[in-house]
Amino acid sequence: MKLNNFRFSIVICTYNRDEYLERTLESLNNLYYDDFEVIVVNGPSTDRTDEILEKYKNKIKLGKNNVANLSISRNIGIKLSSGDIVAFLDDDAIPEPNWLDQIQELYDSNGFVGGVGGRVYGPGGDHFQFHNGIINVWGEATAKCDQPGQYTEKNGNYYNILMGVNSTFLRKALVNIGGFDEYYEYYHDESDVCVRLINSGHPIYHHQEAFVHHEFAKSHIRKSIYNLNWYPIVKNTVYFGVKNSKGIHNLAKRISMPFFTSYKRLLEFKHWLKNGDITKKEYRSFRKMWISGAYRGFIDGFFSARKTNNNLEGEFKFCLFEKKSGVSVENKQPQVIGDLFGICLLSRYYPPYGKGGVATYTKSLAEGLVKRGHPVYVITSGLPTDQVEINGVKLIDINIAQNIDLYDYISKDKMNVTKTNLDYSSRVASIVGYLYDNNMIKVLETPLWDYEGLASTRIDGLKTFVRLETPLKIAAKTQEWKWNKDLELSSQLEKQLIQGVDEVITISNDVQNNIGDLYDIDWNNLNVSLVPLGIDDVFLPEIQSEFVGSENELTILFLGRLERRKGIDILLEAAKEITSINKDVKFILAGNNNIPFYNETTIKDSFVKENPTLSEQIVFLGEISDEEKLKLLSNCDVFVAPSRYESFGLVFLEAMQLGKPVIGTYVGGIKEIVDDGVNGLLVESEKPQLLKEALLRLIGDSALRKSMGLKAREKYVKDFQTDSMIDRTLECYRKQFAN
Repeated sequence: MKLNNFRFSIVICTYNRDEYLERTLESLNNLYYDDFEVIVVNGPSTDRTDEILEKYKNKIKLGKNNVANLSISRNIGIKLSSGDIVAFLDDDAIPEPNWLDQIQELYDSNGFVGGVGGRVYGPGGDHFQFHNGIINVWGEATAKCDQPGQYTEKNGNYYNILMGVNSTFLRKALVNIGGFDEYYEYYHDESDVCVRLINSGHPIYHHQEAFVHHEFAKSHIRKSIYNLNWYPIVKNTVYFGVKNSKGIHNLAKRISMPFFTSYKRLLEFKHWLKNGDITKKEYRSFRKMWISGAYRGFIDGFFSARKTNNNLEGEFKFCLFEKKSGVSVENKQPQVIGDLFGICLLSRYYPPYGKGGVATYTKSLAEGLVKRGHPVYVITSGLPTDQVEINGVKLIDINIAQNIDLYDYISKDKMNVTKTNLDYSSRVASIVGYLYDNNMIKVLETPLWDYEGLASTRIDGLKTFVRLETPLKIAAKTQEWKWNKDLELSSQLEKQLIQGVDEVITISNDVQNNIGDLYDIDWNNLNVSLVPLGIDDVFLPEIQSEFVGSENELTILFLGRLERRKGIDILLEAAKEITSINKDVKFILAGNNNIPFYNETTIKDSFVKENPTLSEQIVFLGEISDEEKLKLLSNCDVFVAPSRYESFGLVFLEAMQLGKPVIGTYVGGIKEIVDDGVNGLLVESEKPQLLKEALLRLIGDSALRKSMGLKAREKYVKDFQTDSMIDRTLECYRKQFAN
């Protein structure tokens, strides 16, 4: 049969991902397809999810699942749906605007279809997580194949599958097979549906586009690349093989093949242990989960009935999703109402699409300004679409602007840094100019780094501000970069930016003084205001980080890039000596550890190779999610960061707000945050022996740790909350209008 003008029911199942969910819901306004409804099934969430959904209660259908089981949530969504096709979209995903149009193409062009799915981009949009996936009858999947899968026949050894984040199914077909097997709380749930649909005569097809961008957020099961909850993964793999091979293979194969398929997981664990990616403690934990998961999967696969749902025929009215136009770059409605002028902020990265110090404070500043009634735009990069709105902040991707080569006289071969930054700045200016010309903004704030706002300072009438942070000359020195004409020219352009704005906002006295000395700037001739950074006070659930050890183990935490500027080599030297004499101390190092340190070798690889026996006490986590960062900070005993330079030291505030004693160095803005001997300890940089002594002092004195932690929290509350940063920033903006 050939159907046209399908009605789609988009189902989003969510659980404690409020920020991602809001972004996903906003993205549905960009879909070209008009005839669809939206259903959100909320799990046992404890975050802002209910608050977000309250804003949509008259636009979408809402379901509730009090159990953390994705299959149950999906069946609730199916029952609430009224469309011809049920389209599943994850709460951490954004579809391309033509997603549903392209999905419909395959339903139209094939005779009888069970389901259709497209390609899935990974974070950053520069690689695919999934395209043309297939699975064998034993549960071993291949996520990426060059050609569309041809496995659409019943009772085969291989089957086409879809990734849940980008999967659509004919509703009638889903109802006929009982929807999702609710045995699968997570993992292989959608693959099992695909296999059962194909075996019921409803083939699954792959679209070669129909793109969805997947952030792949952390979850209650997916915590990091290694530290997953392996129990349901192994359990469901075995169960999948036992159930779906019934009637196709004999009993001997139905016992042996699921075992061998799941055994490959155990071999992976051993490989990770050998490479130093996981500790012995983690390996033992993973192996225990594997054993119990395999046992449970066999027992349930052979002796329990499927948990399909035969009560999915709901009688609910179709609820058409009314898309809003929103305010965007293409909407020329004025965004200046009285004193609530529009503001544009620049940040090359913006959470959750990118991280970094500038990204962190820009997000807090942007959302705070929105709460005060100001329209706020952030020009950034790495967005899955040209424009995204998060918590009222309108994000604009730099790629919306054409790359006009205004600086063709600068050779990229000889001046790569300068040429790249100037080209970026000119593209920023084209977007800023549009916003300003259409009365959407009156203020532009730029970071100093990469002089992103330099070209925009030439826009007549626009009030411009630069916020000072680590300048190029200091970064180059601490990172031991080779200074050349390219970097020299870029440093002069930093100076030009500082001297060309209406006002300079410095985040610390130290960074202002250093820049003045290095760049020969007379601050008396410029408008300068001190506005220390602030961060949001956070609520943390009482949950233990899986990386933190037992109650008898004292944990020292480092957060940051494992690079020279952060003093990671100094910390490792001190940590090595401390762990050799104290087996109850554990160092956790979290942050990008893929940065070359010694020639082309990372400091992690070098250290692990030279000190293989310390892997239990000195743990390298790599990059972590914001959720895991908060857990680590909440559960650590001491925070340490022996930086060679910090223009401010935002990471110290993150520890102090949670009442942690901190250890830093007498450099940059750190000494304006940490009061030595009061809320933490300060040592000279480049001195591993002094750092060791400071660490041992706190390790050996629990009363001192407690008192310093209390003082740290007090200082954060008094001086460094977000509201203070926002209010003082607005004072700077308004002062320039008064002038």
